[in-house]
Amino acid sequence: MRLHVFVATAIVCLAIALLPPIGSKKVFSQNALPPPAETALRLPPGYTIPPQDQPCILPGNKVDIQCLIRNDPDFIRIRAEEARLEAQALAAAKSGSLDPFHAVETLGQLEIFDPNLSVNSNLACSFCHDPAAGYGNGASILSVFTGGANPGSVPITNHGKYPDNRIAKRNPQSYVYSAYFPPLQYNITQGDFYGGNFWDGRASGYRLQNSAAEQAQGPPVDPEEMANPDQACIAYKLSLSQYKFFFEQVWGTGSLEINWPANVARICHTPKGAASLGGSATPLTLSPSDRTRAQQAFDEFAQAIAAYEIGSTVSPFTSKFDGYLASSNSLTAQELRGYELFRGKGTCNTCHLDGRSNTAMGGTDTGAATSVEPMFTDFTYNNLGLPKNTILPWYAENFPDQWGFTGNPLGIGFIDEGVGLFLDGYYGAPPNLTWGEHLPFFEGKFQTSTARDVGKVPYAGFVKAYMHNGYLLSLKEVVHFYNTRDAYPGAFVNGQCRPGTVEKVNCWPPPEDPNNENMTIGHLGLTSTEENDLVAFLETLTDGFVHTSSPTSTPASTIRKPATPPGR
Repeated sequence: MRLHVFVATAIVCLAIALLPPIGSKKVFSQNALPPPAETALRLPPGYTIPPQDQPCILPGNKVDIQCLIRNDPDFIRIRAEEARLEAQALAAAKSGSLDPFHAVETLGQLEIFDPNLSVNSNLACSFCHDPAAGYGNGASILSVFTGGANPGSVPITNHGKYPDNRIAKRNPQSYVYSAYFPPLQYNITQGDFYGGNFWDGRASGYRLQNSAAEQAQGPPVDPEEMANPDQACIAYKLSLSQYKFFFEQVWGTGSLEINWPANVARICHTPKGAASLGGSATPLTLSPSDRTRAQQAFDEFAQAIAAYEIGSTVSPFTSKFDGYLASSNSLTAQELRGYELFRGKGTCNTCHLDGRSNTAMGGTDTGAATSVEPMFTDFTYNNLGLPKNTILPWYAENFPDQWGFTGNPLGIGFIDEGVGLFLDGYYGAPPNLTWGEHLPFFEGKFQTSTARDVGKVPYAGFVKAYMHNGYLLSLKEVVHFYNTRDAYPGAFVNGQCRPGTVEKVNCWPPPEDPNNENMTIGHLGLTSTEENDLVAFLETLTDGFVHTSSPTSTPASTIRKPATPPGR
């Protein structure tokens, strides 16, 4: 058991306040599992590795990431879509016809699809957040071989080392409806955290009181992602962009007029974490007034992104289920069965709130939906008991790259504690030091993301990675995990599934972090047919459904509405 469980609250808070930027990482290597024996990778049913990717597949279930970046058809599709949407936004910006509301939203679009904001001018936010995949990972090959984790802006050129690119430690979280998450707060009565952004809640929104804006400020200066060495580098790159005029139109003339030092280009094209920067988070030498202006521009950059994310492009409430709530279309019999399971036997709406009561314990749902825009999340954090996904390349990034940066010194020994990492000082001391006293109760917990758009994919047959570590590769796997996590006792030994069992079918390896595991799931008793019904319902939450003018467009014989249908 970890020592800090027994430490008094005051000592915990003091320890967090004194932590260095990366924290005392030794605490995260406790109870590490040995790497599994190498086995042939089971490809998802129906999935075939694209011919263009075949040369990129390495022995040991590894991939040549640089090869994939050049050749993978999903990457090619994403970059083409990125260029199209950037051009579309630039044309709108130049039109002179945008009202203030759409102007700030359009600026956010320009920023999200701009690869020039990364340290090597090769990575836009959208590269990891593909609109066609519900603003999450948009490459099937990454879902299969990297747990959905996406390469960052910085290639690794060390000969013979794996991976050959800096890469994030988690599956990119979709940011659909993320702007509806409030700033992170601890509810004393409920004993729970609500709001925030990122899987671990570290985008608390404490300064701007906008957690989505704070989330937008993370990837640009994350060494594994866009890797800018200084927040001011974003302001510098915005000042060189095609849309500088528009940024200043939105935020005021002179917003990007900063006296840059002579070495600004060299510094801003040196990846964060490079030994040459000496560990400084502000390697650009700026006057106090210029530093203040650069910070303001970085905040405005983020606020524009949050405006885009809350807008009708990213968070539109146009799913089939939204139409059902509005009585503009109906659900099929299977979808309705799934909906009843969602708010009943499946216990899904105890966390993914839909405005209805849950009937799993024998109660009766007599109420109407409290909102025509249910968020399908309670904004809290849970440990679902997911197994460690050892296929993540980040576990192998335990060597210094050509810049002298080591992404994960602990290698396979690292345990992702979710909110525990944030509270334990992994990213530096949390903004509210009193939160540290809650650390023992939040180890292993990750954000309860909205269930909206979980089924959105760019094309049939696309493999989508789910959960923070991308361990589950289909909605069927997700539902089966919730249903049977605890249904096969003794199916694994020493962290491995016993012979005669099949992982993800009748065997689930132990949780990566057993602390604070949610026990309301794991042995739900759903049949395979009921699992399929739940999947069918979840797919009704995909935006972009073309609503009919009347619910009678679906034959009445296929409809079985609940006794008290959801109202407005």
